[in-house]
Amino acid sequence: MFGFGKKDNKLKVVKPKVLINTPDTSGPDSGLKQNLGMFSDAASPGTSWKFDKQAGKAKVNLKGEMEIEATRKETSETTGLLSSTPSETYTRDWPSFLIICFVILIGDTARGVMFPTLYPLNLSLHGGRITQGYCVAAFSFGRVIMSPYLGRMSEIEGYRSTLKISLSMLLCGTVLYACAGTPLITDFLNEKIHYLTGLTLLVFAQIVMGLGSGTLGVTRAYVAECTSRKERTKWLSWLTAVQYTGFTVMPVVGALICNSVKEGGWIEGGRSWCGGLFVLNEFTMPGNFMTLVAGLTLALLVTIFKDKKRAKKGVKKEIEVASGKADGPIDWSEEIVLFGLTRFDATVLGCMLLNVATKGSIAVYETLTVNFATSHFVSMDSERAGYVVSSCGAMGVVALLFMGQIGRVLTDTQMITYGMITMIIGTGLLVHFGDHSHFGTFRFESAVFLLYSVGYPIGHTAVIGIFSKIVGKRPQGALLGYFASAGSVARMFFPIFSGYVAQFLGNSVMFCVLIGVLGVATGIVVVHRETLRRLSTE
Repeated sequence: MFGFGKKDNKLKVVKPKVLINTPDTSGPDSGLKQNLGMFSDAASPGTSWKFDKQAGKAKVNLKGEMEIEATRKETSETTGLLSSTPSETYTRDWPSFLIICFVILIGDTARGVMFPTLYPLNLSLHGGRITQGYCVAAFSFGRVIMSPYLGRMSEIEGYRSTLKISLSMLLCGTVLYACAGTPLITDFLNEKIHYLTGLTLLVFAQIVMGLGSGTLGVTRAYVAECTSRKERTKWLSWLTAVQYTGFTVMPVVGALICNSVKEGGWIEGGRSWCGGLFVLNEFTMPGNFMTLVAGLTLALLVTIFKDKKRAKKGVKKEIEVASGKADGPIDWSEEIVLFGLTRFDATVLGCMLLNVATKGSIAVYETLTVNFATSHFVSMDSERAGYVVSSCGAMGVVALLFMGQIGRVLTDTQMITYGMITMIIGTGLLVHFGDHSHFGTFRFESAVFLLYSVGYPIGHTAVIGIFSKIVGKRPQGALLGYFASAGSVARMFFPIFSGYVAQFLGNSVMFCVLIGVLGVATGIVVVHRETLRRLSTE
């Protein structure tokens, strides 16, 4: 029988019963019981709780084997992982939380603002539909490389240092993107090196921006560690709403910025300085805009953001051993079930594959939407297609803001299932073989609505939420980093694959492939829904 004691700001294993210091949050009963909530997994119906309101102490007897005593003292900084109501402790620091949201926003705004002009810029640099796939995939390639590294770094160095590095890289990437849209620079490179050097610079700029945007695991880990398991899906949905705003709603901003230099715009015809070395045109405006936004966010991070201190490594493992948590649920989750993988490992891998299915699908729509719309509808141009996607994306953001209410009616697995079924229906509306002269715009707009407003935002966010719940009290940074990388892998390979399929077989064949992928993923969720439910609630 072991307990934990606090001595010289360190937790040590001692015998037989000692003290755990935790912060004073709410009332004596609820606060202390929540602070000891990490032991609830090991508790049986015979577990007893005793509260001494005047002394501010609580005692819990686990299965008659161990007694733990907790008092309320302001020592949350030294025992961060023991804070049971982190949402009250940390998200009250709204400036820091809003900066986290802003980091998420600009990470995908870097993708969204460029969306309306990326394909035209690609064409102006001697590219085509296949190279468009590479341009879209390059951004995700950068995220694949950096997401696990930044996630692990946040666990060691903290959030502030990690985000400073990522924002600095994003700043460099936006500058390179502006250079790729500058005729003087690209013409010089194409003439002196190779006629596709300008296009290569565009792809490289996308990679660097992806490196700087690989913070999904870091920001999600921040929110996951600041919320209880019960409310985690709601808080992560709000964070996802911010992210979703970046790459679905911000194309409107990109379109407005580009229109500003066109005929009738407030800087009609653009501007040029230093002999054309610095220009404002429809291709450089998004890059220059993102450079300013990234610089502002970096300044706010350095001056306002307050880092969250972390508990010492190994504390969680010691607590599990001392509390007897290794018995029961852990045995079930650690059973070998598939190719040497434990049930927990297989479920984590399965969630990552669900992430691949949903992220990959949205990446294909992102790659083919403009080309599909302009080739099927005479009245559709890239600007109008961007407005349709952005409008439906805005409705998707609203849906995400109500995820807390949706979660009261549907479980996470139900949201995942219904979300992917909706995506299948939306994709089916885009399938059309033969003459498409009668293909109405309403059909296209309905498909985009089902995909961007309902299916993807709800289904994908539920995948993120259930993954974080399954991870539980384990360090979230690295695992969420790998989770983000899985999605980035999908956003990297699906666009390239879709570019080749659309080029040689047509868009409808690619949409049929997506229906198959989403159908298989939905079937897996339905078959294993009980495993997902149990692991996410234990």
